[in-house]
Amino acid sequence: MRDIYQIMKAKKIIFTIISVAIGLFFIASAILKILTIKEFELYIYSYGIFNYTLCTLFARCLIAFEMCAGLCLALKWWYRLTWWLMQLSLLGFTVFLIFAQLRGDANCHCMGDFVELNPLQSMIKNFVIMALLLVVRNQENWNFKFEKILKPLIVIIVAAVPFFVAPPEVLYNKIYSSDRNINTPIFEKALADSTFYKCYPIIRPKYEYDSTTFVPEDKPLELTGRNVLMFAHAGCKFCREGAKRLSMFFRENQLDRTRCKVLIFGNFPPLSTYDFIKGTEAYGFEYREIDPIISLDIVDGQFPTFTLMQDDSIVKSFDLWGLEESTIKDFFANEDK
Repeated sequence: MRDIYQIMKAKKIIFTIISVAIGLFFIASAILKILTIKEFELYIYSYGIFNYTLCTLFARCLIAFEMCAGLCLALKWWYRLTWWLMQLSLLGFTVFLIFAQLRGDANCHCMGDFVELNPLQSMIKNFVIMALLLVVRNQENWNFKFEKILKPLIVIIVAAVPFFVAPPEVLYNKIYSSDRNINTPIFEKALADSTFYKCYPIIRPKYEYDSTTFVPEDKPLELTGRNVLMFAHAGCKFCREGAKRLSMFFRENQLDRTRCKVLIFGNFPPLSTYDFIKGTEAYGFEYREIDPIISLDIVDGQFPTFTLMQDDSIVKSFDLWGLEESTIKDFFANEDK
């Protein structure tokens, strides 16, 4: 009889360890996504289901769900409900991963960008977790004093973490962002001289340039109709993020990529323009070498800065926080009006 009791006790401890481990794994996965939230947002946006603003909110909702579900499983709060939600969500994620595998994604961002998993690896991970959840299906809730007040309060606080640690830009813009001012006299003077005349060959995906062929040429900057100018530094991580996002906006809305002129400096390894283009996959834009001092003077050292142009006149300028899909889309949609 005592042996049976010992076996039951050991079994209970093992099952508890498994459920806690799965819960902590979900929490860790959510934290890794928060640390690389921009890449996760862009990955969701790449599927073209939502606009970019909704993708920023949806990404944080997924992270909040993971954190709350992991917490409830680890602490055995609302255990049966949490168990079913986890199984169903893992099944849903697995169906999505099938599409990601067919699309040829190299990283599904399930563990952020610090731990890269391709869709097939992530599916295997999901099947293992689902099998472990079946093992620990029948667990008892952990009850304690004041749980009716404390549990909902703690879950709400945890769910809010992704929105406070990494505020979505749709909210951040309302509080912090303002239109950037361009130093107009310096900008107009630069347009009139050779500053913008060094133009790089248009780079397309899967086309390699080397140090001898990737040479800028003297070519006048033509600002006819509506164009977007981006002032960037090749080694700036925020500039890379802006270029990546801008590239996706142009792709999803089928805009003419030659209408985007990237005025960039920092052309020396590993901060070369070509590395910038490869890293951001912002192919097809018109890249022009700009003098660093003049670039700093034009935008007052604020990189990246985006400027909407109608011919040679500035319509609007803004920083990374002001870069929204609707702004770019509406700007070109109203061109003929």
